[in-house]
Amino acid sequence: MTKEERIKNIESSVETGEVKSITYKGLTENYKVKRINLENLLYNPYNGRIRSSVLSYESRSDKILSPTSESDKLIIEQYLYDSAIHRNEKTIESLEEKGQQEVGIVTKDGIIIDGNRRALLLNIINKNNNTNIPFKAIVLPDELENNRREITLLETGYQMGVDSKVDYNPIEKYIRCQELRDLHSLEIEEISSIMAEEKRRIQEWLEIFDLMLEYLNYLDTPKLFTRLEKREGHFVDLKNYLKIYHNKNNYNVKWEYNKEDVFKMKECYFDYIRLGIPVQNARVIAKPASSNSLFCHKDIWTEFIEEHKTSKTKYNEESFKSIKDKEENNRSNEDIVRYLDEKWKNAQGENLLSNLSYSESLLKDIFESHAPVKILKRVINNLGQIKIDGILEVDRIEALRLTEIITTRINQIKENLKSNLE
Repeated sequence: MTKEERIKNIESSVETGEVKSITYKGLTENYKVKRINLENLLYNPYNGRIRSSVLSYESRSDKILSPTSESDKLIIEQYLYDSAIHRNEKTIESLEEKGQQEVGIVTKDGIIIDGNRRALLLNIINKNNNTNIPFKAIVLPDELENNRREITLLETGYQMGVDSKVDYNPIEKYIRCQELRDLHSLEIEEISSIMAEEKRRIQEWLEIFDLMLEYLNYLDTPKLFTRLEKREGHFVDLKNYLKIYHNKNNYNVKWEYNKEDVFKMKECYFDYIRLGIPVQNARVIAKPASSNSLFCHKDIWTEFIEEHKTSKTKYNEESFKSIKDKEENNRSNEDIVRYLDEKWKNAQGENLLSNLSYSESLLKDIFESHAPVKILKRVINNLGQIKIDGILEVDRIEALRLTEIITTRINQIKENLKSNLE
């Protein structure tokens, strides 16, 4: 169907008798609601609900998704369906029993600005039931099919600028802020107004997203935004930590660190984000508090980061690009990442977790130095966990050396305790 045919069909669509009041181009007016056949409408590929998935796909295929392409339409539909997969069934039931309760917004030439997921579910209902239920929407007076900027601004204001934004994947708001700033040249104040958020919150989101982009570049997958899913909390924490360390206004740090030390700490944190450890477990790496931060204590941190570096040098990882460039490879970006991450975790996970656990125990010892009995009990418990048969031949000389040091220290403690008792 041509653009002219869509416009003609939308103009001739039957009115429902309802009106919807919206603000468009600074004017608040009542618009008549129409029943529009779904075949005359196009999904919005810049939809903030699915932006991370669309951008990840486009980076893989080196093409822009077009809603006028039947094959691209199917891809967009899948992303829309997946964006609220746990709610789709109930929404379909509601649409079948009560009809469309929320009126959508479309452009004169059929781009769906508000209501993309509802339109998708109505399409599913029509296909399953062999029906032709139309989409109820108001029609804006402008043609915007090739106006990416205006479509994005409208969709942001009507969707992400209202309470419905809580339904979005958390990563989507960061992507939208960055696109509004860098792609569409909006100032912080303008973004704040469109998204109905305070300016300081928009600035914070942009800073967090810059860190997310660093993470993706670190993993050599610069535009694979789906790799950020379920990682938001880690970046929120790390952004705050880095800000404090760069300002050097934290008195809990017990040594003179430099920019290189902070940089190494950030990349180390990235590795544990990739490993998938919970947010609360990652905090011990860098939280600016002397009682529960490895970075705040030079001796602990130096040993920890050296062991981390040694562990990483033992694994030579295949690059994402090398897999991608193989002619026989037809896997999606996400499948390749899952493959790489699984191999990396199998090779590095145990060492990284062990190093973190050991360093965390050293930190606990420092702050339990006033409770030596508790430490001694822990030592007894740890000694009980040692399996002599599990010590490799190459490690036995080192193990013997360590037991001699432990024996010497235990004897010193024993003699001191005896003398104090006498």
